[in-house]
Order: sequence, then structure tokens, then C-alpha cells
Amino acid sequence: PEKAEIVRRIFVLYADGMSPRDIAQLLNKEGVPGPRGAKWRDTAIRGHVSRGTGILNNESYNGRTVWNRRKYRKSPQTEKRTARANDASEWIFTPAPRMRIVSDELWQRVKERQRQVGEKFDYGQSNRLNTTHRPEYLLSGMLQCAECGGPYAISGKDRYSCTNRKKRLPIDDLGGECCGNSKTITRHELEERVLNCLPAAFYSLEIFDRISKKMIAFETGKLTAIPSLKDEIAKELSAIERQQKNLAQQIQERLAEGRPRLAILDDQLDELEAKREQLARELATVEEPAQDFKGRIEKLKTQFNPANIGIAIRKLIFLARNNADEAAKRRLMPIVRDLIQTVVIGKTP
Repeated sequence: PEKAEIVRRIFVLYADGMSPRDIAQLLNKEGVPGPRGAKWRDTAIRGHVSRGTGILNNESYNGRTVWNRRKYRKSPQTEKRTARANDASEWIFTPAPRMRIVSDELWQRVKERQRQVGEKFDYGQSNRLNTTHRPEYLLSGMLQCAECGGPYAISGKDRYSCTNRKKRLPIDDLGGECCGNSKTITRHELEERVLNCLPAAFYSLEIFDRISKKMIAFETGKLTAIPSLKDEIAKELSAIERQQKNLAQQIQERLAEGRPRLAILDDQLDELEAKREQLARELATVEEPAQDFKGRIEKLKTQFNPANIGIAIRKLIFLARNNADEAAKRRLMPIVRDLIQTVVIGKTP
């Protein structure tokens, strides 16, 4: 009963316009116990609408149980099971009236407000901004607070700060205290520092050989997978023969049903037969030069050397420093981000 009252109150507060963050702060201030006895966090309330997670999206509170939400696969190498979300169209809903906590009317009010909030986050093809967030920057989602382990995000005028400190939410790992990391840094300065570290970090981690082997294996696979001219002709010939077979079957079915034979079908058969004969002659006479894959692969290996990789990284970093147009930067950003794992930000000693 106590849990049900807390859930109903959260639904009412949100439907009436209070944000998940403000709800969490209010419940913590009142000493209301959170999930598993921990402090309340806005993410536990908000969850993820499309995945059906979080208190506001828990179908059981509306008297329904959801099945087939996920599918599990076992890795043949590690024998570990991994879960993957099924599309919402594959979910199976069954009535569970005994589990109902909120009314249909309150549930729909919450869903309507979620829809209105979600509309503010829609992106257009020509506009990377939305009405509530800035565009994704080079280091978005990769910054971590050294004190509480929470994320750093843009706060104020183009400065990064700890989001947990800004929310002033109690942190379990800090014994219920709020994060005290007041360190802030401008986006430009942080990006410059990280980009300056990339070349040295790339070589100091001794991953050049591993990356080179992967790249060579990938390019080798592409070379050896190139279809030969003979294979392409044979594939096209096979497709034409299938079309001929289908047309002949259509003609036979019409005759069996007592329907008149169509001249257009005969014309199509004649055209296909002409193409088939031409391809058959080409296939019989084609001579392909031997592919020097070994020589091409050896040449490829010489291209993957520290000097060339260093040049490529320097060009990449140069373009990432606002020296490329927006379209180019959007293409380059994932490449640069792949070279970065996590950036931890702490107080200045």
C-alpha cells in the first residue's frame, strides 16, 4: 500500500507538470525511501519511454503485464547470455488487474505529457538543434566526474560541469552526500586538451600493430571478395533462365485453363532467349587475367606504417579542430570518438 501511494503520487506530480528531477529532489527531501532503499534518482522515475523502463512507463501499474520485451542470445565463445530489446510491435500484453495502481485517466495524462515533452526533442534534417538540448559535441557522453562517477555535461555558457552536483542529488557511493566536485571547464579548452593527447596516447598504448592487422585483414577480405567477370556473367545468366522458367509456367497455366495465349508473353520469352544466348557465348569465351592478390596485399601492408598512420591522425585532428564544414565534422566525429574511451575530470590540485 505504501509503495502504491508513492507510485500514484509520482504519476500525479508528473502529470501536473513537475519534472522527474524535481520529483526526485522532493522525495529525498521528505525522506521517502527510493527503489531498493536507495536515494531517488530522476532516471528511475523517467526511464526510457520506448523501452518501457522507469516508473512512469511501467505497464504493470496500469494493470497490464508485458511479455516478449527482450530476446536472449548465448555467445558460442563465452557461453554468456546477452539480452536484446524486441521491437514494441512484438510485445505481448496480458491483463493484470490485481497489479493496477493508477487509473487509465492518470496513465493517459502522463503519456500525453511525455509525448509533448518528446516533441521538443525532435531533430530536423537541416537543423541539428532541438528546443531543449544543444547539439552533440565531440566529447558528449564520454566525460566522467572523478568524485562521484557521474557524467559531465554542458552547463551554463559552453562550460562542462558535473550533472550530479548541479542536481544536488544524494549519491549512494558518497554515503548519501552530494557531489563536491566544483570543477568546470570550457568545451573548447577540454577538446583541445584531449585532441593534443591523442597522437601520444595512440602510440603509447601499443595498439598500432593490432589496429594494422585488423585493417589489413579487412582490406584483404574486400580484395578477395571481388567477384570475377565470369562469376558475374554466370549469375546474370542464371537469373535470365529463372525468368524464362517463370514465363513458360505462366503460358502453360493459361493454356491449361483454356485461356488464349498472349503474344506479349511470347515476345518476352524471345527477348530473354536472345539475352541468354549472348551471355552463354560471352561465358564460353571470357578469359580473366590472374589476380595478383598477394602482390596487392603486400603493397597494402607497406601502407599501414607508423608514419602514414601518424599523418592520417594529424589530418583528422586538424579537421576536428573546427577546420572542416559541418557536414565533414559530422562524418569525422565518430572516427575521433573511437580513439577516446573516457575522460575523467577532477578538481584542480
